[in-house]
Amino acid sequence: MARIGYSKEQQAAKRQDVLDAAMHVFETGGGLEAVSFRSVAAHLGCSYSAPYRYFSGKDELIVAMRARAYRWMETVLRESINPADDAPTQLTAVAQAYIQAGLARPTLYALMYFELEGSDLGERSVELKAAKRDALGVCAGVIAAGQARGQLPNQTDALTAAHVFWIGAHGLVSLQVGGQLVMGRTLQQLTPILIHWLGAGLAQSDRLDDDPPQSMSPPRADSKTEKGA
Repeated sequence: MARIGYSKEQQAAKRQDVLDAAMHVFETGGGLEAVSFRSVAAHLGCSYSAPYRYFSGKDELIVAMRARAYRWMETVLRESINPADDAPTQLTAVAQAYIQAGLARPTLYALMYFELEGSDLGERSVELKAAKRDALGVCAGVIAAGQARGQLPNQTDALTAAHVFWIGAHGLVSLQVGGQLVMGRTLQQLTPILIHWLGAGLAQSDRLDDDPPQSMSPPRADSKTEKGA
């Protein structure tokens, strides 16, 4: 008898089950080295080949896990926002939540930034791009709303400002996790200063266009220098 196929909804749910199992193995079994289709299948109680119905291989699974990590951060940031607060208070809460989450779960945090060697699956993944966009969008949304209400300066566009907040918060988390804050300043001292400086930077006139200037665009591969130019 032929096996009854799953509906698209059932396939999506099964894929999430595999991803849930992979995340469990990752966080409890020793990181990415512990993640294999056999270990995932063992956790699910199915044949080791079953996960291949939803992921072509471990690399594709890891990209989906990275997207899941970004979704975790998005949730953390959204839950830090009190709608009753003004924009500067919300922005401070978002920055603090990002830093605290990265320090509380450094392995999961590092997964967000893990790059596969010799593979462009991450660059091509629509799922991962959307997760990154939505996580960054929490900060950008707070800034844009605050600017619209006149609670934050609007000299810097919201997307640029959100990137700067991301750079600053990620740098602080990375230094702390890497044990590099040993020069006489602590995380507790630096966090409020970083947040203050990032907020003050919104008053700078640094608005960027969505598209890069023409002079910054890479040359076409087939372009040739004209003689006598």
